[in-house]
Amino acid sequence: MKNLIYVFFLLLIAAGVANSQKVVIAEQVGIFNDNLAPFLLDNRWGFIDKAGNIVIQPKFKAFVSNYGDLPAFSEGLTSIVDLETEKVGYINKSGEIAIKPVFYSAIAFSEGVAIVGRQNDYVIVDTTGKILAENFVAINGYYSSFSNNRACVQREFAYGYINKSGKFVIEPIYDEAKDFSNGLAAVKRDSKWGYIDTNCVTVVDYKFSNEPKSFNSKRAFIQGKNNKWGIIDDKGTIIIEPIYDQVFNFNEGFAVVSLLDDKWNRSYQIIDVNGKAVKTFANQAKSNETITILSGFSEGLAVATKGYKKGLIDNKGNVAVGFQYRELYPISCGMAYFEKYNETTKKTTRGFIDRTGKEVIIIDSPKY
Repeated sequence: MKNLIYVFFLLLIAAGVANSQKVVIAEQVGIFNDNLAPFLLDNRWGFIDKAGNIVIQPKFKAFVSNYGDLPAFSEGLTSIVDLETEKVGYINKSGEIAIKPVFYSAIAFSEGVAIVGRQNDYVIVDTTGKILAENFVAINGYYSSFSNNRACVQREFAYGYINKSGKFVIEPIYDEAKDFSNGLAAVKRDSKWGYIDTNCVTVVDYKFSNEPKSFNSKRAFIQGKNNKWGIIDDKGTIIIEPIYDQVFNFNEGFAVVSLLDDKWNRSYQIIDVNGKAVKTFANQAKSNETITILSGFSEGLAVATKGYKKGLIDNKGNVAVGFQYRELYPISCGMAYFEKYNETTKKTTRGFIDRTGKEVIIIDSPKY
């Protein structure tokens, strides 16, 4: 009798776990941004929340700036294409038209503004669709999102930076230029890279032959002529000479790096802003015991593999979510996309887990 009660209790628990998962029918899904994730059904996009509820029905055609990107919300808006006119506008998180589809192209909102394309020029709009600036970049010029109140734009084959009024605050004099981060941007002149601040003051001299990484946590990775990576601070002081073979950017004071020894054995480290190793993952005698880190930290967790299965580790090197997934993406908005293969049933389960590993949303393919 006790055994029957125990079995019944386990079945109740299993049923409770199953019922706690939301099932979403979709052909394709994207990661969470702004607490919503896109899903594709019958060639139209909709959005789900972190509980798996459909908050925007799949009825929109999305506009994305780069091939291969999926639709994503940013600052409460995402771009869509009007099915009749093929013009581009924005919807809000309720699926309502927030900015009428009258444009030819659009990018995600950043710092309250976005650059959108008209037939013959580009303009800057706010989240209400009000035009703030125009005639600041050539029709085929490059432009980026705003960061630190600056957007990088191209004019006549040179790069500079505009403010939200569309005025050049840093003249287009650079051969190449990257977005601002932590108040600094990597720029290239006369075949060398350095960093400037938002007032165009050179903070780190033009001395790097290879393109450096952006700043985060007041640190940036720079590449030496040996093709290894080192670390500088936001004054340009070398913190660590170029010794790392592979690097992922700092996030909240921690970064993931790898090193190769003289026998080409690779080890991974979690380091702090001073380059001190917090945890080292060396090659193990048995390859299925070796931990390989596949991403930088996102919301305090990084994707890693062990024995060909993926899981999540924290910035101290502790396993936060066990190694059990065939595919696993970095955490975004507290959720991570996963795919898990069952050796017994030969079936793959896909969906989203939270940062504890709980399977919150299951994605099923359409039956017909």
